[in-house]
Amino acid sequence: MNDERVDGRKLRFEHRRAEVLRAATEHALDHGLANLSLRKVAQSVGVSHATLVHHFSTKDELVAEIVDLVLAQSLALPDLADDDPEPLETIWRRATSDEGRRYVRLFTAITGHAMHDNPTLRDAVARSMQQRTSLLAAGLVRHGCPEAEAAALATSMLATLRGLLVDLLATDDEKRVRAAFEDLAGELGRRSARWPPPDVQS
Repeated sequence: MNDERVDGRKLRFEHRRAEVLRAATEHALDHGLANLSLRKVAQSVGVSHATLVHHFSTKDELVAEIVDLVLAQSLALPDLADDDPEPLETIWRRATSDEGRRYVRLFTAITGHAMHDNPTLRDAVARSMQQRTSLLAAGLVRHGCPEAEAAALATSMLATLRGLLVDLLATDDEKRVRAAFEDLAGELGRRSARWPPPDVQS
């Protein structure tokens, strides 16, 4: 009986923690990271400072998890259907939607902070990028990419996508950036046409 009560409390804690993280991320999307503090986030989210500390013991821990969530939304990969005929187009459409641009804008700011002697952000960005790269590489393999090429191709694709998204946010030149994206997609299509079917790869 006692074990059941403990499990119930744990489940409620985990559910509430996810809600708090989502709300904290919304705060960061609206206000950025420059003046982020647990107390300000708590006030904005509508929870006590003690509750926020209970879920995230330090600002660095909270920021690291915001980074993970923002990057997952910026380059949304985990829920892509395996049989999506145009996964790159799907990623681009999500990232360039009004909601997607909010996440890309914050992720761009996060990477800027990470490059200026902030080891917590740097580690969080590196970990998240490794996760995104691994997810994309696995998706490429499912679509026929030889495993030996998948990691390098995934890295190149993500780097190019990030650059194009930053260009779009900075210049608002939809036509030029879209043309560059279509060039990337076309090159991937030509390359993938040479891949053996997934079920005959060794």
